[in-house]
Amino acid sequence: MTYRGKTIIKHNRGNWFGRVLHNGKIINIYGRTQVEAYDKLKMFVDKIEADKLLLNQAKLLAKLNALPLQVIPMPTMQNQLQTPVVAKSTTKDYTLKEWFDEWLNSYKVGNVRPTTIKGFTETIRYLKKLYETKICELTNLMLAKAINEISAYRMRDKVHNLSKQMFSVAFNNRLIETNPAANLPRPKQMPVNQQKAFMAEQEKRFIDLCLTDLDKYEPFLVCVLQGLRKGEMLALRPNDFDFVNNTLRIDESYDYEFPDDLQTKNATSNRTMPMFAMTKQVLLKYADHPQKERIYANIGHPIFLPVKLKKLCKQNNLPELTLHQLRHTFISRCHEKGVDELIVQGWVGHAKGSRMTKAVYTHVSNDIERKFIDILNGTNIVDMAKND
Repeated sequence: MTYRGKTIIKHNRGNWFGRVLHNGKIINIYGRTQVEAYDKLKMFVDKIEADKLLLNQAKLLAKLNALPLQVIPMPTMQNQLQTPVVAKSTTKDYTLKEWFDEWLNSYKVGNVRPTTIKGFTETIRYLKKLYETKICELTNLMLAKAINEISAYRMRDKVHNLSKQMFSVAFNNRLIETNPAANLPRPKQMPVNQQKAFMAEQEKRFIDLCLTDLDKYEPFLVCVLQGLRKGEMLALRPNDFDFVNNTLRIDESYDYEFPDDLQTKNATSNRTMPMFAMTKQVLLKYADHPQKERIYANIGHPIFLPVKLKKLCKQNNLPELTLHQLRHTFISRCHEKGVDELIVQGWVGHAKGSRMTKAVYTHVSNDIERKFIDILNGTNIVDMAKND
């Protein structure tokens, strides 16, 4: 089990531990079980991140409090002494764009991946009509209207989430009297019949097509068999494969624009999942590959993968899915075959949800998980030997 690049290791005494470098010192976190050590490690790492966030908040408050105060006389009744009162700080009246830049630089730059920063800057553009509006004048109605005008369902969600984040910080720092995103209704979701994923028969045809030319289509096959994100697939190295225990470690994500930033999407993305039967047969050829080199480093520029996938689907009368929708296909098959939701979340690196959900998940037995691994190995997997 891995959390933000920190791996839980079994000690020769039988207990488990993880190590964290903090303030130049190595801190050992111990637990009687792997899950207990993981939870303690997560709590410690999250506290460090929270302390960083509080420090950034303190810096921003100090910056705002450095602005001058106005003293305004309070109106008095006859025969009463005139008493001066301290008025509200003359803080800067940020426009939406100015506040976004301030929020991004104060809270996110240096704390999240460059790809995440890039995502925020692309998302805010969908509120371009409100760039010059002062945040103290923005209303819930104005924000909701701007979001509902966005045609793409997924982008509506992204703008909604971004608004929630940056306006709650503005409200907490008393830059606005009311938070326009506080009761912002969640945007209308994509209709179920528009959510794309292969049906079971389509998935089988897709797998057969990939097997006919692994040199061209192997990355697609691995994504659909394991439910990986594109960046996770591109970051795979032989030292991530355990052919004895049939597991696949996911703790890196590759983006061609930021080749040195290999962090995964978030903490829950770091995981060790089962390596299913067909995946193992495909990846066995990399046993002698240099252990620390990416196995798909030479497949050509990753920007052309979506084009290649779309062409493959179109030529074979299959729904034209994106790479991420291959991951949706994996999740759909899991649900159709009755794989427990909590196990699916662990396999694909989704958050476990509430505290209660997390508590239940940590008690899922290995025997139950083994049963579902066997189910997956028998659903969408054919004998590769027949295709040799």
